Parts: sequence; C-alpha cells; structure tokens
Amino acid sequence: MEMDEWWKRHDKIDRGGFEKSDVEDITGCIPLLLDSSVVNGKISLDVHYFHDICAKAMHFVTQIRDATRDKEDRWNT
Repeated sequence: MEMDEWWKRHDKIDRGGFEKSDVEDITGCIPLLLDSSVVNGKISLDVHYFHDICAKAMHFVTQIRDATRDKEDRWNT
C-alpha cells in the first residue's frame, strides 16, 4: 500500500530499465533509500549512498561481533 503511494508520487520517474520489484527489493521499500535512488529524475541503483550504507552496516556488525565473540548467547540475541 505504501509503495503504491510512493510510485504514484513518482509516476514520471524514468526507471532506467529496472522493474518496480527490483527497485523495491534493493531499497527494501525504505522511503529514504527509495528517494536516494532517484537521481536527476531517473532511478539509479549505483548511487554511492547505497555503498556507504552497506559499508557502515558491515562495520557495525563486525564491531558487535567482536564485542560478543566470547558471548555466543549475546551474539544470537
């Protein structure tokens, strides 16, 4: 339902050959990521923003894993 509204608001966007489902899968249907994928009126999934988020997420997971290395139950939580 929310995605229907997002696509209605962005009905003039050039999807650059991407299917709506591809865009939704890659952005996780997160409005901030969806909006960031629009560059000059066109869907771009090669935006530096996505790479930055991925790098930060991997760094965070590594930090948490290192901090809980000897506490498997905390890691699982």
